[in-house]
Amino acid sequence: MFVTVVAVLCHLSAQDCTEVVVTNSNLDQSLTLQGCMLGGQASLSQWKTAHPIYRSDDWHIERYKCVAGLYVAKARI
Repeated sequence: MFVTVVAVLCHLSAQDCTEVVVTNSNLDQSLTLQGCMLGGQASLSQWKTAHPIYRSDDWHIERYKCVAGLYVAKARI
């Protein structure tokens, strides 16, 4: 099953939120829907720390979702 991990990140000063596709099962062959739901928070924390744009303390992860199938992120929420 194809799985997409999507995070909603918000900027603290501007109250600006955006959706970002973090990964999908094409990029990470070990990704499963159940694995995403159970271990998604820890993986997102590591991803945010390594991401050049969102790693600053000005951005925080508002929420995330594990989507069965292909998902196209919205630019702004």
